[in-house]
Amino acid sequence: MLRLMLTIGLLVGLAASAQGAPIERQDGYVDAHGVMIYYESIGHGAPLMILHGGPGSSHGYFLPHLLPLAAQRRLVFIDERGSGRSQRLSDPKGYTLDNMADDVEDVRLALGLGKMDVLGHSFGGILAQAYAIRHPQGVRHLVLAGTGSSAARIDADFVLIKNRLDPGLRKRIEDLEASGIFEASGAQLPEYRKLADQAEGPYEFHRRPPPWDTPGDELGMGWDVLRELWVSRSDFHIDGNLKGFDLTPGLRKLNIPTLIIYGDHDLLTDATARETASALAGSRVIRIPNCGHSQFADQPVAFLGAVTTFLIGQGL
Repeated sequence: MLRLMLTIGLLVGLAASAQGAPIERQDGYVDAHGVMIYYESIGHGAPLMILHGGPGSSHGYFLPHLLPLAAQRRLVFIDERGSGRSQRLSDPKGYTLDNMADDVEDVRLALGLGKMDVLGHSFGGILAQAYAIRHPQGVRHLVLAGTGSSAARIDADFVLIKNRLDPGLRKRIEDLEASGIFEASGAQLPEYRKLADQAEGPYEFHRRPPPWDTPGDELGMGWDVLRELWVSRSDFHIDGNLKGFDLTPGLRKLNIPTLIIYGDHDLLTDATARETASALAGSRVIRIPNCGHSQFADQPVAFLGAVTTFLIGQGL
């Protein structure tokens, strides 16, 4: 209870400190070695780079949930290559984790961010780890939300999810997977996407699903990115070019303060969080109660409080 009171007090203090003050916002593009990467910057202060999931989604799902952090920090969102407002590639082979990590570095340098904090959610957390391994000079702190460090652990979590499904739902999903889950256009079959969302939905939000009138992502999904990196035959197994990835050897070489945060009803399990924590010496782990994969929307007070407290260097 004391921790909750301190967290609420901290958030109220952040809001009060910015009362009546304009919050700066800008957006634009960075030419990342020939690929145009869209960014949106909100707030001022120490920079916090925020990396979205998917792969193939966009930064829009973070808003408005993360806006309270802009009272004292400069939030820098990007749309990863092939996603959102960033450039689509004619050759999907260009959608690799290393290329995306280099894109993050190009944005950091172009915007003159210096050493920055990095928050990655879901696939964005994988990208945040890859970026820290590839460009450690750019990272001050890491926040890894609802993510994993190896394909083996993430695949094991998806096996658990699939095994818990109603047998009828599981059969319908597997029948579609056997015949192919993508249309000729490159998009996933609507029927398959609906069934996969039904299977994964209980793990996305545990306490507070978004209202029915929440606007969708008008930019659409970057299906080429998802298919190339992550899934070609099943939403429940990594079989794109990230098949078999393992970042833990690279993580063991880092000395970056890290917060690992996830929900107790997340898509990813305790074992997955422990794997990341064991690879990052001195990392801190928070498991948010009554919370799914979208922690910042499901339990915003707990999520924002934990992230803010960690970043300003106070104890958890």
